[in-house]
This record gives sequence, structure tokens and C-alpha cells, in this order.
Amino acid sequence: MMSSLIVLLLAVSLLVDRAECHRNGQGIDGSCADLTPQHGVSAQNSASPYTITFSPTSYTVSQSISVTLSASSSSFKGFMIQARNASSCSTSAQGSFNVVAGTTTACSNAALVHSSSSSKTTITTNWIAPTTSVGHIVFRAVFVQEQNTFWTNVVSGVLQDSTSTLPAPSVAAQCSATTPTQAGSFAKDTECGKTKGCFSSCGSSGCTFSVIWQKTSSTSVTYTLKAAYQSSSGFYIALGFSGDTQMGSDSVIGCAYQSSSAVLYTAENVGKTPNPFSDSQISLSSGDYTNGVLTCSITRPISGSGKRYDLNQAWTLLFVLGAASITSGVASIQYHNQDFFISESSVTASSIVDIAPLGKDDALVKAHGCLMVVAWVFFASIGLVVARYYKPVLSGTMCSQKIWFQVHRFSMVLVLCVTAIAFIIIFVKEDGEWSDLEGDETYLQGHPIMGVMVMILTILNPVMALFRPHPGTPKRPIFNWAHFLVGIAAHILGVITIFFGIQIKGATTPYYATYIMGAYVAWQLFVKLLLEIITRVKFNTKENTDSYEMNNKDNSSPNQSDSNGKKKALLKKIIFVIHCVVIAGLSAAIVAVIGVGTGGGD
Repeated sequence: MMSSLIVLLLAVSLLVDRAECHRNGQGIDGSCADLTPQHGVSAQNSASPYTITFSPTSYTVSQSISVTLSASSSSFKGFMIQARNASSCSTSAQGSFNVVAGTTTACSNAALVHSSSSSKTTITTNWIAPTTSVGHIVFRAVFVQEQNTFWTNVVSGVLQDSTSTLPAPSVAAQCSATTPTQAGSFAKDTECGKTKGCFSSCGSSGCTFSVIWQKTSSTSVTYTLKAAYQSSSGFYIALGFSGDTQMGSDSVIGCAYQSSSAVLYTAENVGKTPNPFSDSQISLSSGDYTNGVLTCSITRPISGSGKRYDLNQAWTLLFVLGAASITSGVASIQYHNQDFFISESSVTASSIVDIAPLGKDDALVKAHGCLMVVAWVFFASIGLVVARYYKPVLSGTMCSQKIWFQVHRFSMVLVLCVTAIAFIIIFVKEDGEWSDLEGDETYLQGHPIMGVMVMILTILNPVMALFRPHPGTPKRPIFNWAHFLVGIAAHILGVITIFFGIQIKGATTPYYATYIMGAYVAWQLFVKLLLEIITRVKFNTKENTDSYEMNNKDNSSPNQSDSNGKKKALLKKIIFVIHCVVIAGLSAAIVAVIGVGTGGGD
């Protein structure tokens, strides 16, 4: 029990460190342009169960308009609403909203969002029109029912500008967020790694993106960002300088392109929210979009100042692409989703290197992770539970050995074999440099050492079992304790190693894999606690209803003890079947996330 508790506490600490959401509406500014929550899933395709109404039906400058968000059936927990031009798909928000109970402002006070994740059926606020005429208006919103269930682009009727000479449209313009699709390629710069530093994704057919840097003087450097992208609307490319492999606390330079115009974009990421800033010493030297390839050259000082990081220091490079819009020469970017690339090593402005992004589809790394999950989440869980709680229940024989022992031995032999295969795979993949995790957080660099310890303990236990003393001999209790402790230590260390492994940048595993592992630890603890209680507590029977003494074992008649044992055996068998099904499902989920998902450490 103590072993499971330790694993659970470690899991909780990791989960708390990784937990990210917008329960209070903060950090939601990344959704200002496309009104799409950054929840990692797509919006609902069905008709929205929510509506937006307002009164009166027309407005003048600075007028207050009552706006109501309503649920026709299911309640909603989160929302964001903006006022936009009714005749176009411009992402520029107009006017402002009064804050009411349960709400706060976002997007530079141009949007109203939830400040509490409690369920709501209606919200009524006031929209304050701008001090100058901006034309006919509609209110566009996103409603979040649950974390993975939300509706985007919910639109009100048209609020008429009473001062406008243009007729009001009968309905709002049909708009939807457009995401660029990657296409095409370009030739790699032949000076990469020779006279220039390069970070690129290139193959035999060309490159899909590249970052090339070269010092233009002793105090300045030019970064040339290039990506093959095609889009009917605006988009952007950007380069982040990061102290780790995750978005957050990064200095960003890039450019956005729309309608034959490129503009500079600079920002500092605070968490997952980019906060744009201006720096007169950072300039866009050139911006061009030709044959589906956007090229931007940006010159900046090597030294740091404020939100501009010092490039004499080594940084991990983060390259992203996504949708954007340009309004009055200012870029407004949208979330980049999976178009996120991490350099395989950290570099300075003086580095003359030719590096690639961490592999998003490294089959050997994924195979290693999946095999470790199968070994320690599935097989080890069965083998250890059977040995601890099912000796009396599975006491029959099979192939001249007791059933519980056959199940335990079979499971643990598979743990040994699968772990050994996973160990060999990663050792071959890393070409012997298995302990090199440069660029990851310090605590994660213990992953390979812990993996070696798990392998040693996994081999040690069956070797010990080959020399186990016979039952009843004086040394048998010593073996039993040693066998138990080594097995539990291997299991605890194996699970912790998996927790660390799914956070390593090379694994590119989505963050929510940590939550699934946490669910496994919680389930394992629950099952062990339940079986411990069943093992130690007697069940009442008809024969001893009036005279049952829980702590007086001598009072139990033979029939009573037999009935009690049968009930326990039946209940334990039911729990065992459920346990196998649950851990099989959890194992499959984690394997699927590792094998298919690409989180880039995000």
C-alpha cells in the first residue's frame, strides 16, 4: 500500500505542475482573433444550443446596448464575446463591455469572458459603442460547455448603426477560422553549417521550413525565416528563443503576411499567451511571399534588453506557423496548433551549426515508450496484484503449478522480456549515447539512469527466484521479503520513469498523457486498498447474525468460515476481471497517445 501511495503522490505533483486551463478566463488572449479555445480538440459541428440577443436594435456612438447570452438547453461554463463588423470577416473587435458578476475583460478590453467556470444559463451585460461610427455590428462568441465540448462562431443578428448611410445586411457575413495548409518546398541553403547557422526541416525533396542566421556585425545578427505555406488568408511564421522546450517565457520574432504585405511581429510568451511588444532596434529587413514560400529577414542586436533576450546565451529555438491577420499594420496571430518545431540543441547567435527539429515521428522512441507502458502499466500490475492478493483465490493447479503462480510468473516474464526489448531499442536508437538529454529540465535528465536501474531490478528478481529456498526453510522468509521489495521497487521506479519519459522533449508526447498515467496510479491504489480491505474483513452470514464477533476468530464455525471465504473469492474474482479491463483500457490509451500524438513537449 505504501508503494502505491508513493507513486500516487509523485503523480499528483507532476499533474499539478502540468495543469493548464482557463477556468477563470485568464490567459485566453490567444483566442482573440479566431474565437477558438486552445483546448486541443475541434469545435462541435452541430447547431449551437446558445444564442445572443440585444436591445435596442440600433445604436449611435457611445451608446450602451444590452446584450444577453442564453442557453436554450445545456448550460455553459465558459464564453468569449466580441462585437465585430457585420459585413466583413475582419477580426478587429469594436467597442467594449461592462463587467458583470462572473465575467472579466480580455483582448485589450475588447472582449468579455467568464471569470468563473461555474455553470451558467444566461449572462446579461452592456456593450458600449465606440466614440466614432464603425458601421453595422454583430456579436460573435464562443460557448464552452465542457473542456472538450464547445461551439465557435456563434453569431447574433445585425445591430444597425443609425448614423450609417449604408444599408444593413440582413445577416452577418459567413466567416470561419481558416488554417493554412502546408504545401511545396524549397532548396536548402548550401552554406548551412559552413558559414551560417541553420535550423531546418529538409529532405531529398527540399525544405518545408528553415531558420538561417548570420552575424552582420559584432553586435547584430540577421535571422531569415522561410516556410512553404499556402493560404487564402493571412498567416505568420515566428521564431522563439526559449530556455526549455515548451511555450512560455520565450522571446519571439517573426512576421505576418496578408494581402501582399508583410509586417514584423515581436512578442514575449507568458505561459501560452503571446504578449506583443515594440523594440525599435528589431527591424524587418525584407518580407516576400513567392511561389507559396514566405521569406522574412529580421535584424536585431545580439545583446539583450528587456523582453529581447541576449543571444550570446544559448537558447532552444521554437519555430511555429499559423493563421494571422493584419490590421492597421499590426499583426494579430492565432494559435499555431501542431505546427510547432523544436531545435534538437540550444544555439547562440555565433553558432555555425546545421540542426534539425526533434523528430515528431521517431518510431524507435515511440516504440520504446509504448513497450515500457505495456510492461509496467499492464503486465506488472496484473503480476503484482495476483501474487499479493490471489493466492487463496487461484489456488487450483495448472500444468502442475498453482494458477496464481503461473499467472504471476507469466506476467513477470513478459515484463522482463518487454522491458529488455524497450531497453535495447532506445540504446540502439541513441547509438550508445543513452544518457544525453541536454536541453531537458534537470529532473528529467534522470530518466535514462532510472531506466537502467529498472532494467537491473527487472533482471535481478527472476535470478533471485531461480535460487529461492524451499518453503518452510529458515531462509525462505528472507527471500520472500527480498523478492517482494525488489519487485515493488522496480514497479515504482518503472512508473516514475514513464512519467519522466513522456515529458522529455524527444518524446513529443501531448501533455495530457500525464493525466492518463495519473488515472492509472489512482486506479492501482484504489484496487489495492479495496483488496486489502476485503482480505482483512469478514463477511457476515445468516448463521452468525446475532453473535458475530469481528475480532474473535475462534467463534466462527467451519460452515461460517467456508461461506465467508467463498464470498471473498467471488468478489475478488470480479474485481480482478474489472481490474484487467481498466488497466488494459488505460494502457491502450497511453500507447495511443504516445504512438499517434505529437505534442512537442507543449
